[in-house]
Amino acid sequence: MTHQAPKLSIAAQAGKPHLSAGQKKFNALLKKIETQRQLLQAWQNTTSRCQQRWNADFKPLLDEFDQLDSEMLHFLDDASDRVKLSKNDRQTLQEIICGLVTSLMGGEHDETLKAIYNKHAGSHFDADRLEEAERFKTSFEETFGFKMNDDVDLDSLEDITQYIFEKQAEEAEQRTRNAKPRKKSAQQIHEEEEHANASRSVREIYRKLVSALHPDRETDAVERERKTVMMQRVNQAYTENNLLALLQLQLEIEQIDQSHINTIAEGQLKHYNRVLINQLDDLQHEVSELTLAFKRQFNLPPSDHITPANVARKFPKKLRELRTEIQTLKEQREALEDPRALKIWLKEQRHVLDMEAYLSAGMPDDVFR
Repeated sequence: MTHQAPKLSIAAQAGKPHLSAGQKKFNALLKKIETQRQLLQAWQNTTSRCQQRWNADFKPLLDEFDQLDSEMLHFLDDASDRVKLSKNDRQTLQEIICGLVTSLMGGEHDETLKAIYNKHAGSHFDADRLEEAERFKTSFEETFGFKMNDDVDLDSLEDITQYIFEKQAEEAEQRTRNAKPRKKSAQQIHEEEEHANASRSVREIYRKLVSALHPDRETDAVERERKTVMMQRVNQAYTENNLLALLQLQLEIEQIDQSHINTIAEGQLKHYNRVLINQLDDLQHEVSELTLAFKRQFNLPPSDHITPANVARKFPKKLRELRTEIQTLKEQREALEDPRALKIWLKEQRHVLDMEAYLSAGMPDDVFR
């Protein structure tokens, strides 16, 4: 049987029909925290469901897409030997082949792919990748003013971003250590006192719960087991600095009642509200991180507005787009068997490559800003 959690919000009292500003803030924070909790749970459930669908529907299509790309690569490699092409068309073909090789790297056929790349690039794949990495590192170091470690995966934007955050945090910490000690401002002293009072409020509730629930003091075996489970909840809530969970536990074991919640002193309420603000910030950050992770995992644009409710509608669209791309690739591959069609296609691709080069001009200096 599911236990119905007692209500935590503050209710108006007889003779005091209006809540104070602190009481209203407490209730408002409760609602916002509950909204974020529900959103976090919704994202966790959605991620699990989408992962199942990704494995069942998308993964086979992505594997088919990669296979078609591989077939296209080998077809173009063969066409370069048997079809007479102009200098410009051959250069375009070589760029396309090298691009396909780069996109397909990372599997069991890497050595075969490198051989194809070396044949058409007029250089060695490993040497080119090393040179590209060095150019990137030089640009990175000029932009940020610190060196990039050799163990950073340059193919992973997530790893690069994490490295930037860590280095910036290290530099900030170093500047703080090197800075001459300054006398704390009145505002800083006040903030530290408020933080200490808020922590003390949470710790006080925790101690009361431990005093009432510690299983070692219980002689009855059944009751000791119940208290052991309750203490696990208490310890988890305290570790997470979860004020609401601690108050819920106090209500649950009748250590406090609703009248206690309704009559929390204004000073105490101020400390509680500070803890709740921090708790809300943590939840919002967790939701944001989960949303970004979802976009990365399912290859959605970073700027795409997604919610647990609308991603279910986006998946069928993505599925249709992928199937269309696969069908287009199949038809294109068949059409390119005709050398005349191949030459027309290469001229079209030249325009595409030139446009991509134009749009990416200057990117190394701006990509992280």
